[in-house]
Amino acid sequence: MEQKVQNIKRRFSVMRDLFLQNEEIRELLDRLGSAIKASHRCMVELGIVDICRECAAEGNCCCRKWVENEYGEEILLINLLLGVELPSRRAIPDACFFLTPTGCMLKAREVICVDFLCDRIKKIGHKNIVKLQNIEGEELEMLFLLEEKIGAIMRLAETRK
Repeated sequence: MEQKVQNIKRRFSVMRDLFLQNEEIRELLDRLGSAIKASHRCMVELGIVDICRECAAEGNCCCRKWVENEYGEEILLINLLLGVELPSRRAIPDACFFLTPTGCMLKAREVICVDFLCDRIKKIGHKNIVKLQNIEGEELEMLFLLEEKIGAIMRLAETRK
């Protein structure tokens, strides 16, 4: 994963301006940022952040090492565009590369990380789960659109080489 992150940082340094010159990408980044904040507010309000913190303190963590393999180039580039400083090495052994002692360092997260509901979280009740998923839907839609747009720009840049 260290090498993958290093390669993505290199690509970002080359393509950052190209991405940010694109009005659609700038608009989608703004909308994604707002959607991420709304999702996080809801998670705090429903007690999910506390549930996850308690689980992690007990040594139970959903953020297993294999989860990092779900993260592709586009979503990591989106995180860099959102101002996230990607790590150069793993902070917690046997955990996801992006997990820190204070939680996930990524702002834009893969669907599995946004949508996963363990048994403890499910205890918040159906009504609250539906509320959360409706709010997270906006986040995931903006993320999908951004990944598609960034992927298209990268493919176009490759064909022009």
